[in-house]
Amino acid sequence: MRRTARLEFERPPNMDRTTRAVFFDAGYTLLCMEPDQKTNFLRSCADLGVEIDHSRLREAIKLASEMLAPRTPAAQKQPYSLEAVDRFWTEYHRVLLSHCAVNPRDVEQAQAVYRRFVELLRWRVYDEVRDVLASLRARGIALGIISNWTGDLEDVLRSVELHHHFDFVLDSAHLSWEKPHPEIFLEAVRRAGVTPAQALHVGDSPDHDVDGALAAGLRAALIDRDDNHPMFERAPRVASLHELLELV
Repeated sequence: MRRTARLEFERPPNMDRTTRAVFFDAGYTLLCMEPDQKTNFLRSCADLGVEIDHSRLREAIKLASEMLAPRTPAAQKQPYSLEAVDRFWTEYHRVLLSHCAVNPRDVEQAQAVYRRFVELLRWRVYDEVRDVLASLRARGIALGIISNWTGDLEDVLRSVELHHHFDFVLDSAHLSWEKPHPEIFLEAVRRAGVTPAQALHVGDSPDHDVDGALAAGLRAALIDRDDNHPMFERAPRVASLHELLELV
């Protein structure tokens, strides 16, 4: 059975319970790919004549997505550039194709598949997002985004008419840190003008979002729309952002 949000955070005695800021991850928290990644990848491959072994696709996506795992705080962050983004996602698709392309030579199509993927990609805002943001704003709560994006996040937010809801947007591509590094959460706290204990961060990644926020002294909630983390207990787990309104 789907577990609903736990309404009480575990806080030390005398900690200020007032929520004065709520921060959000972007991808799969506020908005998602449309079509979804798997569908878009298969369409891109079909358009380029790249045959895919569907029985190996799920495992291939899992292996390629290891490239998205959190890096240690000591890891050297590469300066942002469009070229760096292009190299990263080309390599991601190279790994993906190496595990599921029927013809091994199609690995060399990685960049073409990636570029076609981007051409087909659209973004969809989850249905409840705008109502929830409006409700939080009506309570006088500061709103921000903390995301490990690839540099064009603000453009994407404007294209889906979400940008104006937020006081600031932190895209790790333009900063010295990325989630789950505590510094990016503390920068959000600084911009919101609150203490860490007065801020709640919500995202879809237990590692990037929840662990990062908790390590920085913020509260956290995991958005788990598809019930992928049924045993998760380190913070409240919600199926919809509507449930956040009970946590602030």
